[in-house]
Amino acid sequence: MAAEHPLALSLAGGRTKGSPAGTTTVASAPPEQRQAMVEIERARRRHMSRLYAELGALLPDLPPRAPKARILEEAIAYVGALRGTVAKLEAPGAVEGAGRRTAAVAAEVLAAEKASCFAARLPAARRPGALTRVLEVFRRYGVPVLAATVTSNAGEAAVTVTTGAVAPSVVEGIKADISRSIA
Repeated sequence: MAAEHPLALSLAGGRTKGSPAGTTTVASAPPEQRQAMVEIERARRRHMSRLYAELGALLPDLPPRAPKARILEEAIAYVGALRGTVAKLEAPGAVEGAGRRTAAVAAEVLAAEKASCFAARLPAARRPGALTRVLEVFRRYGVPVLAATVTSNAGEAAVTVTTGAVAPSVVEGIKADISRSIA
């Protein structure tokens, strides 16, 4: 006789289509085993709900009680946008020309459907307080900042700011203000 699997769940009594022979279902299990199986399934559902809520909270512009399908769709779109941002920033010379100037520092922008990424090289003389000055630009425009980083490599620094979606008409103003604030 095959051993019964304690986690096999089914709403119908007896074996279900595709379940191995000897599998116990909720309806055919003894009462104490049935209660344990129900508790395991309930805990699994609670855990999955917590994970969906956590994922939804990480996504910009998503209502707190969004349906699970929308959470997954938005997560897929957001990861795709972030991959595009990474690809653009890692491309040879992506921000290369911006860091060599001292009078004016150009800001690079990558905009996706739900997020935008702004990146600028910082001249060595202007580095102290540069992140604060850049973040002030976004506050003036009322653009939500999701993440901001400053990186340094071989004496050069760069600031990267990921924001919520920014209207195309506002992007140019933000770029100009960033360039002015760190130049």
